[in-house]
Amino acid sequence: MIELPESTDFHTGSQPSPVPFTGRVGLLYIVLALTSFGYSLMCTGIYFYTHHRLGWTLPQNLMLAAVQGAVYVGGSLLSHRLAARFGHSRALAYIYGTVGLLALICATGLPVPVLTGVLILYTFVTAHHAPLLESLISTGVDAQKLSRRIGIYNLIWSGVGAITIAVDGSIIERWPLGIFVIPVVVHIAAAVLVAFWNQDAHEARTALHQPQECPPELLAVRTLALWLSRLSLPATYVVVYSLLAMMPSLPIMQHLSPTRQTVLASVWMISRWLTFLVLGATVWWHTRPRLLLLAAVVMLVSFLGVSFGTQYLWMIGCQLALGAALGLIYAGSLYFGMVLSQGSAEHGGYHEALIGVGACIGPGSGALVEFIAPNTPRLCVFTVAGLVSLTILAGAIATKLASKNARTEELQDALYKGD
Repeated sequence: MIELPESTDFHTGSQPSPVPFTGRVGLLYIVLALTSFGYSLMCTGIYFYTHHRLGWTLPQNLMLAAVQGAVYVGGSLLSHRLAARFGHSRALAYIYGTVGLLALICATGLPVPVLTGVLILYTFVTAHHAPLLESLISTGVDAQKLSRRIGIYNLIWSGVGAITIAVDGSIIERWPLGIFVIPVVVHIAAAVLVAFWNQDAHEARTALHQPQECPPELLAVRTLALWLSRLSLPATYVVVYSLLAMMPSLPIMQHLSPTRQTVLASVWMISRWLTFLVLGATVWWHTRPRLLLLAAVVMLVSFLGVSFGTQYLWMIGCQLALGAALGLIYAGSLYFGMVLSQGSAEHGGYHEALIGVGACIGPGSGALVEFIAPNTPRLCVFTVAGLVSLTILAGAIATKLASKNARTEELQDALYKGD
């Protein structure tokens, strides 16, 4: 395994200094927090609403998740075209205004088929925003500052998501319409705030920034890490969206109120947030790509533990492990993709599109199993686990090929010396 001393950064030999939460980037973080709140209510946590308010069963939730994943892929891949045509900030303003309007339409009491269609359209439009926001935050900085910025980015959206899911059940019980009204408010606020972003100044700073040359040895490590993280990234969302769709139907959840269900279901999100906190404050994982393969194995085992758990403590423990694995893989995909592409919105789109692929394939395979063999939730779980296993196999092959082709001793020496 390729390792650096934990207290050093490859470029400077010292711990990276924190990026202050101020200025224009701070405004983008506020926009991210607002958008994450709305998205978590209308996409990530919607399955509790459909289960408790619309009476949907597991196959219906799985189908919704699969279609949302499919349209998320398209939205993510089209985002850089929006940026090229309108500019990042103007495109974001259009996106947030549109999703705010869609949330308002959902709040008008639509028939269920129409509501479902609007929710899917909401997912498609929202998918455009993340690559643009990631690009604005990532461009024009060196590798160590990029790591901190992405660390803060991950902390914000994951922290807001965890809190939102935890309170989702309370909103469903006490103010069901709030699932749509709250996103209206936060998305319109985000549209207004993003209008204050000075894109011309941002582009000028980006043009002045001279990207640091990446030594061949470090480039090899980053490339392997990118391959491993992006092989595993779809599998993480195979797990996430399959699990979210199944959570309300798990036997362990049946004796809990919606409020308690969503609190229990948010444990893995809290664990993921803590993982982002550690990864954003350190650099030791930047040169340990094989940790991503280990994370995929932990993800598989903990997913099975959560799905079949019959004791609350056991389920909580498995969720803690699951969140840590998911956090490492997600952070790796975003960081290595951005550092290798100099913060490209197009590469941000690839990152988000892989999320959509996983969100489509996982629940889609589960829905197909339910169609072929109704009322077989265990078979759904094993189908999802099989997809994750294929990812682990692909990652192991990629690691083996990289190790075979690398000049291991020379690479190790070069990294330690900082040459």
